[in-house]
Amino acid sequence: MIGEQIAFGILAAIILGGGLWASLSSRTFHSVMALGVTLVGVAALYIFLNAPIIGIIQILVYVGGILTLFVFAVMFVTGDETESLDAEVPR
Repeated sequence: MIGEQIAFGILAAIILGGGLWASLSSRTFHSVMALGVTLVGVAALYIFLNAPIIGIIQILVYVGGILTLFVFAVMFVTGDETESLDAEVPR
């Protein structure tokens, strides 16, 4: 009983920590990776609560698909901010 409560507390701390890291990070890529930590923590929580199919679907769909899409979007959209600022200023 006490071991289950400790495991749940650890999973809850991982989920909350990942969510805070995702929302407070100044870099977009770090926010996406923190979102990945949060989603894996939620999947582990599903598995811990005896719903392994939902946990596996969480990993496959959200972590495998959506997070990969976010990473590619961040890689393609974001550029070097200093280059874009220098290009706009006439000399």
